[in-house]
Amino acid sequence: MRHTGIKVFVLLLAGFISEATWSGQVIEPLKEALQLHETGKIKEAIVLYDRFIKTHPKRIEGYFNRGNAYYDLGQNQRAVNDYSEVIRLSPKDSEAYFNRGNAYRRLKQERAALEDYSAAIKLNPQDGRAYINRGGIHFDARRYDAAVEDFSTAIRISPEDADSYFNRGNSYLALNKKDEAIKDYTEALSLEEKLVDAFYNRGIAYSDSDRIDAAIADFTEVIKLNPKFGDAYYNRGLAAAKAGKYQAAVEDYSESIRLNAKDPEAPFNRGIAFLRLAKYDYAARDFSEVIRLQPRNAEAHVYRGIARIYQKKQPEADADFQKAFQLDPSLKKNVQPLIEEAKAQINSEPEK
Repeated sequence: MRHTGIKVFVLLLAGFISEATWSGQVIEPLKEALQLHETGKIKEAIVLYDRFIKTHPKRIEGYFNRGNAYYDLGQNQRAVNDYSEVIRLSPKDSEAYFNRGNAYRRLKQERAALEDYSAAIKLNPQDGRAYINRGGIHFDARRYDAAVEDFSTAIRISPEDADSYFNRGNSYLALNKKDEAIKDYTEALSLEEKLVDAFYNRGIAYSDSDRIDAAIADFTEVIKLNPKFGDAYYNRGLAAAKAGKYQAAVEDYSESIRLNAKDPEAPFNRGIAFLRLAKYDYAARDFSEVIRLQPRNAEAHVYRGIARIYQKKQPEADADFQKAFQLDPSLKKNVQPLIEEAKAQINSEPEK
């Protein structure tokens, strides 16, 4: 029987725009613009940034902070343009490269973002943020070894940053290095004891390592911290099923379904658990729900067919098997023993 894969929730730092700064004497229009910006009056601040730039076209402060304002408004191409002007006027400004990299990333221009983070690192090798965000790009591109290297450098620079350990743990988990991932998640939790996603992903690593009790403990901690985290119930259900605790699994899948009614994986696995508990009516109902959500799910048809054998609804079961093998002929060889076992068990039961 197949259990749907565990869902990995990956959290990478989004990056942050540096504080608006300027050098030399503070000029009143710029100071007023910064105050407006800090109080959330961003459009009004941009008007003053425009005025400052018009009167001081070679001062990078106006472009830099107007770029921050455009970034805050989600106007990312305009932010890129302003940071580019800062770089033209001051080619060694690492913050401008870093911020432009963030804007490029929002624009899904990953190569340009990668180049900017690398430029920021070259200009300021001790800026851990650039390593974190470049590591995030490597992670998204599945260059996990490169991601590990960047997050490791970020940890060396800022050893008290829980998120860097968390992100490196995600990279190790993607590389199937579960022990290293568990170690990093544990370190992240020692620095930030309520880091929900570290408990969650450590639970996944424990489950994949067949350390089921530890996995269940971590998913339980996630649920305590965030009772509406549906995937935590789902994955705790998977762990419980691995341990043969099918009633506990049913309860967790049920809560997952309540929190995410459109997810077909929880009813599928709850159906499997109901089969194990010999609750065939409930199993058939769950597989019917999966089929409603995913009409071409061949396995759901197979398992509903098996449930219907136990319900002594042979014609309906045969129709399910016919549909399943029509959708995926390769299934027949693997599931035929399960079908024959169900038929044999029903035929061996004494007539009432």
